[in-house]
Amino acid sequence: MKTEGPIRKQKEERMDQFIHYYKKIILRVLLMPLRIMPIKQNRVFMHNDLAYNYSCNPKYVTEYLLKKYPAQFEIIISTKYPDRYKYLNSKGRKVVKFNSFLYFFYAMTSKVFLTNSGGFSYIPMRKSQIVINTHHGGGAYKKIGRYVYGDTPIFRKDLLLSANLTTVFLSTCRRFTEVVSDSLLVPKEKFWEIGMPRNDILIQRNEEEYRRVREKIGLKEGEYLVLYAPTYRKTDDNYFKDSISICYGIDCNRVCADLSKRFGGKWVFGFRFHPCVTNRDQFPEGNIIDLSDYEEMQELLLAADVMINDFSSSMWDYMLTGRPSFMFAVDMEHYIATTDVETPVSEWPFPKSTNNDELEHSILNFDEEKYKKDCEEHYRALGGCESGRATEMVGDYIYKTCFKAGAGETR
Repeated sequence: MKTEGPIRKQKEERMDQFIHYYKKIILRVLLMPLRIMPIKQNRVFMHNDLAYNYSCNPKYVTEYLLKKYPAQFEIIISTKYPDRYKYLNSKGRKVVKFNSFLYFFYAMTSKVFLTNSGGFSYIPMRKSQIVINTHHGGGAYKKIGRYVYGDTPIFRKDLLLSANLTTVFLSTCRRFTEVVSDSLLVPKEKFWEIGMPRNDILIQRNEEEYRRVREKIGLKEGEYLVLYAPTYRKTDDNYFKDSISICYGIDCNRVCADLSKRFGGKWVFGFRFHPCVTNRDQFPEGNIIDLSDYEEMQELLLAADVMINDFSSSMWDYMLTGRPSFMFAVDMEHYIATTDVETPVSEWPFPKSTNNDELEHSILNFDEEKYKKDCEEHYRALGGCESGRATEMVGDYIYKTCFKAGAGETR
């Protein structure tokens, strides 16, 4: 029967949703006794729910608080690898292991819980606590929430566990606000359209930081970096299963030769796996440098002279630099057919390729003026609202929330 496969897959997904939701409910009940512990007014909890390391928006807000308001906050940083980050246990920072007892204790006794995705829906937070979701992707590209995992009653209940606890949700564009509000059931009035803290360094380009990062990854004076950073795929196209890599099929040496012909100079090819990828055996062949363990993606975007992407929202971030970005995916047709998107791929302003011949043509015939115009139109169409000051604005909001009566209710 042709329908058996899809029906079976749908049943498996519904069972996954059921188990996922009730695990959270049980954990909430088990954690309730911790609510007797008082909330510490100057305690701020930082959680990277994507890579579980010290990077992304939580890192930038942490660094701002330490610099702008020294010795005024106790900042808790969660990670799966606490031994790796022992050096952070100073200057008001404390590292705890993700989902350990200390994770739950500090999450439930912090005045502010800041995350770039989740990590709190299964925690019985109190009304006096502030939850800030910075998210981790710009623009409005891949669909999320109930339009990916299934718009069922049980999954709506799951989404509301997070939505009801969220105080502020950062947004990079008006289209993001509209679709994420609908997808995650978060009321529109909770969205703050100021962009992401991690993108500030791309908008306010810091030449000293640019040189520091390039030196750190081993680039020599006069060398140019092309960064290839594809997103993950899902096993059997099931979003409840592991994130995996694919056979990317890109000809690294040919790309560098083409870039040299078009833009001049010597080019170095840098490759970075998406942090969610569980298998790393599909590594591109050629003369490349592996940047997968370089924690701060935004620093790589700052250092890169050209980016090659497939469907990762980092293309939105890189677009803010004004430098060339190309799309390359050998499975583009399949991905488009099996992945729901908010903004049609045809409207993305980046030259698109499905094989190395097409990529070569895109590079050699790159039109800077057209690319710039297309990016500007795309940014306007999505209602871009990157302020370049998101780190400062979020940091000051946290300060007011923690130290000034009633300030936590306004932005």
